[in-house]
Amino acid sequence: MTQRVNISGFILAGGRSSRMGTDKALLTFQEKPLLKHMINLIEPLCDIVVISGQNSGYSSFGVEIVPDLFTQCGPIAGIYSSLKHSVSDWNLLVSVDVPFVNEELLQYLISEAGEYDCIVPRHRMGVEPLIGLYRRRILPVVEEMINHGDYKITKLLSQLNTRYLDCNSLVDKYPRLFTNINRPEDYQSI
Repeated sequence: MTQRVNISGFILAGGRSSRMGTDKALLTFQEKPLLKHMINLIEPLCDIVVISGQNSGYSSFGVEIVPDLFTQCGPIAGIYSSLKHSVSDWNLLVSVDVPFVNEELLQYLISEAGEYDCIVPRHRMGVEPLIGLYRRRILPVVEEMINHGDYKITKLLSQLNTRYLDCNSLVDKYPRLFTNINRPEDYQSI
């Protein structure tokens, strides 16, 4: 049996939801808000769970909230704010709008924790940087990118010792695994 890695969990819920027209984190999925669904998903895997977002209404979920320390930067601000707040070496970051992400995927990511800076899923359709394990030690690189106005997470990953984890077999098993809910029609399809 492998030794358990200490992990802080962060749910990235700081987006403006402009394409959806309403706060995605509060949309109902399996009879509860997406945010609650994600809390329930990552809680068993993490020492602490924190919401990365600006909505003070999230306090009703009984989990600490960390607001973005930078604004108008997109998801990289959530990554930075989460890592800045963390006291753990490894941090599980999961976007709130991927309802079919499951424990099997997250356990797979965690099982690969090693000498990498971050571990993110990759499959035939691309890379999923907003579902991954990130080490706190990358903070200076993230901060430098933000300070230079470069907010591309793919560029961040290219500057780090990133482990791209092949998840094609999981996508074959769970075709909707990485389905992202951005627009009303996406939400209607689930």
